[in-house]
Amino acid sequence: MMKQYMDYLRRYAILNEVWNQVAENILSVEDVDKVISEGLGMRYAFLGALEVAHLNAEGMKNYCERYSKSIYSTSNTFKPIPKMEGPQVDVVSEQLNKMTPLDKLQERRAWRDQCLTRLSVLKGELKRKPL
Repeated sequence: MMKQYMDYLRRYAILNEVWNQVAENILSVEDVDKVISEGLGMRYAFLGALEVAHLNAEGMKNYCERYSKSIYSTSNTFKPIPKMEGPQVDVVSEQLNKMTPLDKLQERRAWRDQCLTRLSVLKGELKRKPL
């Protein structure tokens, strides 16, 4: 149960921030999804957030020494948690419906599930080897 709750926390933190970015016209829904799926999401498919940071510097301590001030100042710019209701729901829904029309949801789900299955197989083949 704790793992599921933690998954929700991470998912909602991302959703809240990208919702605000779309609401403020910083990014489109398509841009948001590309940033995630073609950016950090690719790393997160194989490594956790902390190990990504650890590897992006000379260890986690060095990462914190280099980036903690930037992380803190950027985090202080985050907007309040959005309610995800009202007219913005229509804006986001319209953009998503252009990307994947409602009558194509099942096809897209099948594609997603196939990709996840193939990724799972690949991850099994690339199983982390002990150092």
